Amino acid sequence: MTTGRINVNFTAVWLVVGMVAVAAADLAVADEASKTLDIYCIDISASVGNATLIVSPSGETMLLDAGPPRSEVRTLDVIKQADVKQVDYLVNTHFCADHFGATAALAEQVPIRHFVDHGRSAEYQRDDNWWKARRGPWFKPGMGKDKDALYETYLKAAEKGRRMEVKAGDAIPVKGLDVRVLCANGKVLSEPLPGAGQPNPAGEGVDQRVADDAEDGQSIGVLLQYGKFRFCFLGDLTWNVEHALFYPRNLIGTVDAYIITHHAQSLPKSLGDYYFGLSACPKSEVFGLSPRVAILSLGSFGHRVGTSDAMDMVRSCPSVEDVWQTEFIREGGEKDHNSPEDFCANLGGRQERTRFIKISAHADGSFDVTNSRNGFTKHYAARSK
Repeated sequence: MTTGRINVNFTAVWLVVGMVAVAAADLAVADEASKTLDIYCIDISASVGNATLIVSPSGETMLLDAGPPRSEVRTLDVIKQADVKQVDYLVNTHFCADHFGATAALAEQVPIRHFVDHGRSAEYQRDDNWWKARRGPWFKPGMGKDKDALYETYLKAAEKGRRMEVKAGDAIPVKGLDVRVLCANGKVLSEPLPGAGQPNPAGEGVDQRVADDAEDGQSIGVLLQYGKFRFCFLGDLTWNVEHALFYPRNLIGTVDAYIITHHAQSLPKSLGDYYFGLSACPKSEVFGLSPRVAILSLGSFGHRVGTSDAMDMVRSCPSVEDVWQTEFIREGGEKDHNSPEDFCANLGGRQERTRFIKISAHADGSFDVTNSRNGFTKHYAARSK
């Protein structure tokens, strides 16, 4: 019987093993680099409102607002286009119908694991006198009862998942992202975020206005960070709380992209001091954030009694390269301030699918913005630090 010998060159074996390991590591790095944070700014149609879908590189999802009543079909359509099977975190920035009104209907059609809000609505169970003082020209007797009923549909829907009440400084644990609550219930961060806190000269001379004790002023604001990319949304935050986030110190720092606060609402002082205080986009905020891209979530009706002051402020900010819009504005104070059509997701007319503006961001800080209507895409290289 002959016994054969196997001569093993261990140096060669380890060399091959090492080469395989290096190749695997390179593939892992390449795979990680190819992952993106995807943000879908949904066209919720002709009026005001917001619904923004966030898909983390990890696959977990967050929805910033569900949209107005009866708009759940539009929000759901984009959820399906993004191939999302469930919403891990639904953040209701505040309890105004144009932001949370579709929540209950949406929850009937897609699983929602966590419902995130700031706690009890500031508008719940208020009488006609309270509403008349805060909705003067738009006041209707008994309007509070309809708003209470809509809020109660949210409370019932939230029983299907886990409800989370957050305050400024909290984190929302979306895997793969750093999500920080910047403000809630009219309160802002007590300390600046890491790397922020610098004096903000843009806030000098910005006036204080009448405080808003209704729901807009209670909005949850969030900062999303993926690597070096930063994105901000402040809901329908109103003048004084916006200013407090950025003056005398900038508590947030700069961002790459943001959704223009409160749909770029700017109301004239002639409506009265309270309504004047419901305006958005003081210079302290816009210049403090210094975004490269601003996204306007607003329907074609615009703000019919509004002015263009907020849009003028955004466009005057030196850092802003482009303003993208969910719709082309045809009425109101913003109608003569549209971006070129390539930057507008909805120009009107019949649509087969709901349209959106999509941000695809990389960890190095670079990102692309795409118009779903025509596929127009613009690339933004990472900021040099």
